[in-house]
Amino acid sequence: MPRIPYPDAEDLTDDVRAAIGRNPANVIRMLAGLSPGVYKGFGAFTNSLFKSSALPATLRELAIVRVGHLCGSAYEVFQHEAFARFIGMPGSQLDAIRIGDPASPEFDEAERAVLAFTDDVVRNVRASDETLAALRQHLDDALVLDLIMVIGAYMTVSRFLETTGVEIDEDAIDWQGFTNEDQD
Repeated sequence: MPRIPYPDAEDLTDDVRAAIGRNPANVIRMLAGLSPGVYKGFGAFTNSLFKSSALPATLRELAIVRVGHLCGSAYEVFQHEAFARFIGMPGSQLDAIRIGDPASPEFDEAERAVLAFTDDVVRNVRASDETLAALRQHLDDALVLDLIMVIGAYMTVSRFLETTGVEIDEDAIDWQGFTNEDQD
């Protein structure tokens, strides 16, 4: 049972009810309790990280799954490991992310740099000069900035999930449906 109740459907706008109808995941149900403008703005922001950023999906998911582990957010890990599998990430990489070994031979140099950077940002807020320089050897500045936003957004999501007590869904989000939705 969540620590904060999911909002009642009759208290939601038609747009929010429709969004829950398309994606009834518990995280969406809890986010529906946000103020309408915050709900819409946060949704647009996180969708843009998936659908408008040039950051490769594999690097984004490496960071998101690692953030979920570092923040102790079982829900985040459950949903984004499912997405990582959907985009073709092997289970051996997911195991290595869980262990937290960015030097694992499961990763190439760019992936190692993303994981090290993610760990540094989550643990220290300000990544070290060395970690940032290593990442910039693989990503241009726009992608580094996008990665920082991904890490920050999913730190926020993890804290939201854990503080509200969102329950893990029986099934993962329909990632195929999500990736096929319009970008509106």
